[in-house]
Amino acid sequence: MLPESIFMSAQQETRGLASERVSNALREAILDGVLADGQSLPQSELASGFGVSTIPVREALKQLEVEGLVLFQQNRGATVTGLSEEDIIDFSEIRAALEEMAAVQAVRRMTRVDLARIEDAYEAFVVGTSEQPEGMARSGALNWAFHGAIYQAAGRPRLLEMIEGVHRRVDRYIRAHLEIAGRKAVTDAEHLALLEACRCRDEAVIGPLTRQHILDAANVSIDVLRRNRAGG
Repeated sequence: MLPESIFMSAQQETRGLASERVSNALREAILDGVLADGQSLPQSELASGFGVSTIPVREALKQLEVEGLVLFQQNRGATVTGLSEEDIIDFSEIRAALEEMAAVQAVRRMTRVDLARIEDAYEAFVVGTSEQPEGMARSGALNWAFHGAIYQAAGRPRLLEMIEGVHRRVDRYIRAHLEIAGRKAVTDAEHLALLEACRCRDEAVIGPLTRQHILDAANVSIDVLRRNRAGG
């Protein structure tokens, strides 16, 4: 049985295509951990819950499959995709290479408007996240808003699109960092170091900082994954 909470926001939405409403609701539920890895996603149950036919549900699931959040298996239908430790390492190493490149290029081209946007995103993350469940639910979006603001300054839309695609696959594991006591303070400090590198336009500093920030996050993700699989 799927949790009723995943249907609420989509039922209240009055605009947009049905498939978009369904995919948005499911994506949020997956990233927030409401739908766990391996959760079955029966199309008939989803259609009934969202008040739509199975056609937009299937379209939504196919879109989420492209994003790496859903997997179609023979005789099992659609399920929420889970990542192994090896997957997390692979995606994180790809992220590190792409985001290091974007960060370096960003400081080379950064304007005052870009810097102001990054500073606002940093403040929003510091204020808007906490080690409480409600803070964790927002942490993924606020974390990406900060990093995305930096990479946007690079003026490389295709590179940014690639980074977003990889980031989306590991976002729910990044959000789990706040399960660890004291991790938020570490993340805030790392983000501040990145912000200071932007303020100084220091490409020699921001590249290695970005890479290490991502690889350290990967190690934390794996620790959380192991703890959860061990039952706490």
